[in-house]
Amino acid sequence: MLENYTFEKFSKDLDNGYKILFDYVRNRYVVYKVDENCYMQELIEQKSRNPMPEKSMITLKAIKQIFPYMTDIEYKSLMKS
Repeated sequence: MLENYTFEKFSKDLDNGYKILFDYVRNRYVVYKVDENCYMQELIEQKSRNPMPEKSMITLKAIKQIFPYMTDIEYKSLMKS
């Protein structure tokens, strides 16, 4: 992960309507904002043997806890053109 990429920027990008894809514990996820302090985390690709939920609602606090361990972060826009 880039050294100058901070959680504050990550959080602001979620607020601005981006879907953010990332790897966490060898699995690929996407996270996006649904409502105030309510985010949807979806499992895109599972590489581990342990079963993981396909979708889960999480808080910004939970995202902040896993942020230091995210790798291969990628953005997709939710905004309609």
